[in-house]
Amino acid sequence: PDLFKARVYEYRGECYWLLSDFDKAESDYLRSLTGSEDKDQIARARVRLGEIADFRGEYDKSEKIYQQALQEGTAVGNLLVIGRARRGLGIIDRRTGNTERAVRHLTQALAAFRESGAALEQARVLTSLGRTRHARGEYQLALTAHQESLKILESLGDKWRIVQALNDLGECHQALYDLDVALEYHQQALRLGEEYGADLLMPEINRNLGIDLIEQGQYDKGLKLLKESLIQAQEIHNHEIEALTLYQLARAYLRRSDVDSAAEHVASLHYISEILDVDRYRSLASFAHGELLFHQGNREEAITEFNLAMLEAQTSVDRGTLWKLHATISRVVDNEAIAAVHRTIAADFICQTAEPLQDARLKSCFINALPVLAILQSAGIDPKKI
Repeated sequence: PDLFKARVYEYRGECYWLLSDFDKAESDYLRSLTGSEDKDQIARARVRLGEIADFRGEYDKSEKIYQQALQEGTAVGNLLVIGRARRGLGIIDRRTGNTERAVRHLTQALAAFRESGAALEQARVLTSLGRTRHARGEYQLALTAHQESLKILESLGDKWRIVQALNDLGECHQALYDLDVALEYHQQALRLGEEYGADLLMPEINRNLGIDLIEQGQYDKGLKLLKESLIQAQEIHNHEIEALTLYQLARAYLRRSDVDSAAEHVASLHYISEILDVDRYRSLASFAHGELLFHQGNREEAITEFNLAMLEAQTSVDRGTLWKLHATISRVVDNEAIAAVHRTIAADFICQTAEPLQDARLKSCFINALPVLAILQSAGIDPKKI
């Protein structure tokens, strides 16, 4: 029957997706879309096509597909499609910087899946919620979402997504300078990812492992993993991971005062950020460019880039980037009064990050990290009172 064949094409398309063969996945989703007149199945296939467009960085196209799938799913009362479409719209909003609307879409998606009892889909939305909270610098909320997602995935035995959850949890600890725990999560994610053949996740895991190692002083090993992550991201045409990796590579080269290599990666980051056309990545590109200019002795131009990065970061409420930007500017500007203002703002963002943390050890780890502690002390804030 046509409906049966259409459903099988949808499922085979998902298999190709997990194997990183996106052309074949898209082909099967299109067959699933056109192979049956069943409105329910058409909506199911369409929302899958939205995921393909999203992954390729075609955000405008993806959003239109998700909106149509949401209308079709609502018309037939399919909670699965409604939830997937809202999850997709939430992811697009996160990628394009509208994180408040992203949280609304994802919260509605979670409600739809809880009503339908779809445990796996609940875990996927919780992962997206965690990543959105992370992008906003709301790390406690991100940790809670990822931990809940991991529990569901472990109960289902979904090996591939367990790897993803471990990687995301490690990234939260990494952002809070809890590097030993971050490294444990990422090493576990790498081991299980290789065992389960989760090739699609390798670029993210290798990037995070590279960051962990560089932050712990293992520069050569970390740089090797970042380079591997970049190649893997380029092979699957994931511009988002490519941009994040280029940013880390540029900063790594600047740590070694390898200005020429840093300049090469900053230029590539600018190029990818324009393709993505998203404030978050333009902000990272401007931040890296500002650091490069400062290393080259161009202080005034560097400050201009830092201010541009700050403006772009504010549109996406990226608290994690903002405090680092203000801290950097406070060290670069000549005017002490202006520097003091930036230190105060950086300290405020740090306090907003630290205060919600429920784990006393994790909070202490963040507050006493050298870059954080330096800002707090320079702003006259007692770390023990946060």
